[in-house]
Parts: sequence; C-alpha cells; structure tokens
Amino acid sequence: MSNSLRVIVLALLLLSVPAAAQRRLSADVEVKTVAGRSVVTTTKSVYCANNGRLVVCNYKPVEYTMVTNINGETKIYFKKTKEVLVDNQGMMSSKDELLALFLLGRIEDLGVGLFGYRLQKTEYVDDGLMKKTFKCMDPNMPPYTEIVYGKDYLPIYSATLTEDGHVQTKVYYTQYKTVGYVPFPHRLTQISYNSPTDSTVVRTVYSNVVADSDDTMFDFQVPADAVPMDLSGNTQKLR
Repeated sequence: MSNSLRVIVLALLLLSVPAAAQRRLSADVEVKTVAGRSVVTTTKSVYCANNGRLVVCNYKPVEYTMVTNINGETKIYFKKTKEVLVDNQGMMSSKDELLALFLLGRIEDLGVGLFGYRLQKTEYVDDGLMKKTFKCMDPNMPPYTEIVYGKDYLPIYSATLTEDGHVQTKVYYTQYKTVGYVPFPHRLTQISYNSPTDSTVVRTVYSNVVADSDDTMFDFQVPADAVPMDLSGNTQKLR
C-alpha cells in the first residue's frame, strides 16, 4: 500500500470514530509558560462534551470555574466572592481546547477551520509525512497555518506563518496515548517567536484523561444567586 493511500485510510478510520464512540472527555492539565526568566504555572481540570460544551476548573494562579461552548458564550464563576463574569464576544470558547477538538473529530484541521481557515493544499514530504497548508483572509489572524501529520495520520506539529512564510508560532504534539478509541497527545510544546532573539515557550501536559466519566462537573451550572462582576474598580481577578 502506498504512503498516500495508507494515510487516507487511516484518516477515514480516525475521523469516523470520535462522535459515535465518545460523549465526554475529562483531564487534569498543567501549563508552564516560560518567557525569559519568568515561569508561570497554571493548573486546571477540563470537562469536554461532544455538543461543544466545555467546563474548566482553574486552580492556580487564579481559582475560578468557566463554562463555555463552541460559540464563545462564556460564564466565569468565582466561588470565593460568588461573582460571575459573562462574555458573549468569543473571547474564550471550546475551540481553544485541544481535548475538545479531538472529541469533536477535528483531527483533520485541529479546529483551524472554525477560525476561518480554508485548506489551500496538501502535500507529501520527507519520510511519508503529510503537510496541510491553510489560508485565512481575516486580517486579525495569521495568514497561514500548516499542520504536519505522521504516517499514522496523527499531528506531529503545527505552525502559523506570516504572508512571506516566516514562522510565528510552532506547536509540537507528543506522547500520544489512546483514550477510549482515539489517540490523544498528552504533551504539547508551543514556541512563539516574538523576535529573532526572543521567544516564549508554553508546555502543556495532560494527565488522568478519562472517557465518558460520570463526573458531576460536566453538568456544572453557575449558581442562580451569583452576582454580576463589577470590573470598574477591580481587575485583579483575571490576572
């Protein structure tokens, strides 16, 4: 079987599984952001449903619970103060969570199509790898995104590029483990090239990834007595 035919068969198998096989995925996540000598650690748990609903329990550096969906309709609840911040402008959404994208079966584009990107070309490169190039006309987005897939049609890395082909960010996807029926990368390394001599590195590690659990956090609702947050006098909560 040729490399191209093998990749097509694997792609069809992977894309046909997620929606029918799994309804929910949950995981614990640790994110370390390294910029110069500064290191910021974020810990959270995520709860994704195949209808696009996402619940995030953020533990540090700020404690809150966020409920959002694929349309970016978001509520952030601060338990200590019983306040809620509502955002319907798409500042955050389940499209930003990789676990949700895999649950929704977006392996073929890692969700970039949800941000206005359209497939421009597909080509086969060294060692049987496949590269997809996507183009976006939105001036607020990087003009190009590339995704490189291994022989098993699992993403190895993705990159955003400028109009003249310079890499802005690159994300490596490693440590794949099968969750339910779907392989999922438990480690991500994102490098953002701020300048020729400066970069920011974000390392994300997933653990305790569980398929179709009955955890009550999947159904979390902001309490009815939550008070709308007044940001006019205090902007520290989101920092």
